[in-house]
Amino acid sequence: MFDLKTSTNTNESVNLATNKILDYSKWACVLLIAICTFLMRLNINSKLNNLTWIIFMMLFIFTFVHGTQRYGMKNMLIWFAITWIVSNGFEALSIKTGFPFGNYHYTSAGPRFLDVPLLIMIAYFGLAYMSWCVAQVVTTQFSKKFVGGYKFLIPFMTAFVMSMWDLVTDPQASTIGGAWIWEKGGAYYGVPISNFFGWLLVVFIFMQIFTLFMSNKNMDISPDNITSKKSYWLQPVLLYLTLGIGVVLEGFTHTQNVEIYSSMAMVAFFTMIFVAIISMLNIKHSKELN
Repeated sequence: MFDLKTSTNTNESVNLATNKILDYSKWACVLLIAICTFLMRLNINSKLNNLTWIIFMMLFIFTFVHGTQRYGMKNMLIWFAITWIVSNGFEALSIKTGFPFGNYHYTSAGPRFLDVPLLIMIAYFGLAYMSWCVAQVVTTQFSKKFVGGYKFLIPFMTAFVMSMWDLVTDPQASTIGGAWIWEKGGAYYGVPISNFFGWLLVVFIFMQIFTLFMSNKNMDISPDNITSKKSYWLQPVLLYLTLGIGVVLEGFTHTQNVEIYSSMAMVAFFTMIFVAIISMLNIKHSKELN
């Protein structure tokens, strides 16, 4: 005779074991990203300066593991497709016409689609997801469904949180590193101001599309769900904090282009670091999370 109670207990045990493995995997990604970030930003050895692709690949893996626990694999794939189509489309448009970011072209090697390196699209997705989680923590939405004005506030906040990262990394990557070239330069350490307004616009568009898509979905927001755990929300916040600290460290470790590195360190401290601290305090004092 089939024992339903035994079967249920077995399924619960399997789910707990799976979540534990996934949790270890996520923490491993956080740790590896932190190690690579600090090794690269401390400027110890020039050979370590090319760890960016490892950081973005680990962030990409973290995004799918972390996001699937809340939204499911199907919805994460849809999210990735939305992000790819919108961001790659606007990047290609800007390369050809200058709208919305400005006139630029990439110099880095590797496979491309419409003149945009594939690594850029992987980075977009990982950074967008991390910023999306941080935006929800800042607004203390956590595992709630998107209703009312939050359907528009969360994408809006995500655009600002993600653009903060670009604000403190674009001058190093383009003006100093030459990974892409701004053909007419720009007022912000060689970067045109239009680039940052372009980021706000593009990130808001693809995040707004996903938010409206997910607002009609039924998500498990029960106290027993993984998204009710403080550690679940702490992980993406620590990633954001890590990237911010990395930029701050560069302000103390470089002897060339000191003006840019020092300025970016100061801006990162008053933007990314501040947002990360607010987020951690919200998590600590949340009565919704356990």
